[in-house]
Amino acid sequence: MNKTLFIFIRDMTIAVFGVWYFEFSLDFQLPSENNLLLFFVAIPVIWATLMQLWISVSYREQDNRIMYVASHVLGVLMLISSVFLISAVLNTIESSLDPIGNMLFHFVGWTGLLAVIFYDMVDISR
Repeated sequence: MNKTLFIFIRDMTIAVFGVWYFEFSLDFQLPSENNLLLFFVAIPVIWATLMQLWISVSYREQDNRIMYVASHVLGVLMLISSVFLISAVLNTIESSLDPIGNMLFHFVGWTGLLAVIFYDMVDISR
């Protein structure tokens, strides 16, 4: 199996299973109090840091097998973390939105997740 196919299967498995588990099965929600610091500072900073790491480390830059495996493990952890953060925020704000707003926020969240996977596919295909 070539690397591109492996990364695609890895990422899609994490995304599909993660969305099902975190958003529908676990139904995890952030604390119910109106904590603006959490929503407008902590979560964006954490996710921005994850995404900066995601796009700044490339598979082709790794010189040895240990670093290549470390990139793979870090990619898996960052993707799982992204799925969790997106799902937790979506589950938390779901009750405050009307059905159209809920659908649109899910569209935005899942598009962000697919964009992360797309970047990974572009990077591994270089």
